[in-house]
Amino acid sequence: MIRIEVLAGLLLASVATSAVAATPAEIEADFRQAMIEAHDGRPDAAIQRLRALASETGAPRIRLELGLLLLRAGDSAGALTLFRQVYLEADTPQTVRRNILPLIEEAELRVLRIRYGARIITDSNPSQVSEGGTIYFNGVPLEYQPPARKQTAYGIEPWFSAEKLWQNGYLTKFNASARLFEEDDLRRGRFQIAAGRRIAAVPGLFVQASVDTEIANHGSYVLPSIESWKRFRLSDTAGVGLGGQVGYMVSQEADVSGPFCRGYVFGDWTFQSNATVFGRLSAETLDSRNDFYDYVSTRVDFGFNLDIADVDVTPQVSWKQTRFIEYSPFWGNHRKDTTIRPEVTVSSGQLEWNGIRPEVSVFYEWRSSNVEIYEYDQLGGYVNLRKLF
Repeated sequence: MIRIEVLAGLLLASVATSAVAATPAEIEADFRQAMIEAHDGRPDAAIQRLRALASETGAPRIRLELGLLLLRAGDSAGALTLFRQVYLEADTPQTVRRNILPLIEEAELRVLRIRYGARIITDSNPSQVSEGGTIYFNGVPLEYQPPARKQTAYGIEPWFSAEKLWQNGYLTKFNASARLFEEDDLRRGRFQIAAGRRIAAVPGLFVQASVDTEIANHGSYVLPSIESWKRFRLSDTAGVGLGGQVGYMVSQEADVSGPFCRGYVFGDWTFQSNATVFGRLSAETLDSRNDFYDYVSTRVDFGFNLDIADVDVTPQVSWKQTRFIEYSPFWGNHRKDTTIRPEVTVSSGQLEWNGIRPEVSVFYEWRSSNVEIYEYDQLGGYVNLRKLF
């Protein structure tokens, strides 16, 4: 839990101008006494003293310390109310708001954390089709025409998530999103239900069972799985982790169904107060009923998160290579695809309204393949209206 001592900017300066009976020195002495009581294991006395001070002064630091004690005492709803009040006040500095967000998240999880938003999407090639071309079957050239046209489309993707941390330590999640375009073939919906918990015997280890579902005109599937991951703290500013997921995909196309497995490592390092580098390396495989769909895929994600004059800029790039295991006599080789996607996301706390912050992202994606008809490129972007809490 993040201590609010880092909020040095929220001292009791406002007390001096408040119409209160106590002097600033008396209020500071009472505040220090409350901190001593909390440290000595007398939270009830500390909470009572801080309630009186908060009512008398309204000072942000007092309310935040009171919220921390309420959170520890199990009054998550009361703590959440105080954290939100301070966060939404117009004169709260942005640096302080960033420190309050993890506290809001922890309190919300214990009550019920609801997030929602919508992405407004534009995409030059949403069907991810090639330009067409010539393929050779037994040495005979054939002209290939893609199943859909390469054209710019616009859509919207509403999303919703709900999470709750129960008293027994279990965390339950529900995530849903819908990708809505005018063309029926581009529409799809995704859902996830998950439950997991930390393993007390192994610090940092989390185990989760989930069911992921995608509904589309073609290629719908259900993927029940078990996933586990562990994060290792290297320092106050750096950490790494590793994890794995195993499951069984049940696809609308029966030949695609089969066991699924993924392993990954990840890490991040805050090398400056306003700059973090992050990365993830993963590998996955699908053992389908029909060997034609079997594949092994590796993926690398790498990026930076930069805070420049209260503007968050996140440039990142992903590289993915997929090798299909079965030799195809039709193509005369083992198909291999390489997909690269650079992307930049920009947001600003100055544009935040009542906990809702817009994000703007632009991406370019292209795939190269030793089977020409699977090559494509696309340029797109979206505006994501995201509710922080």
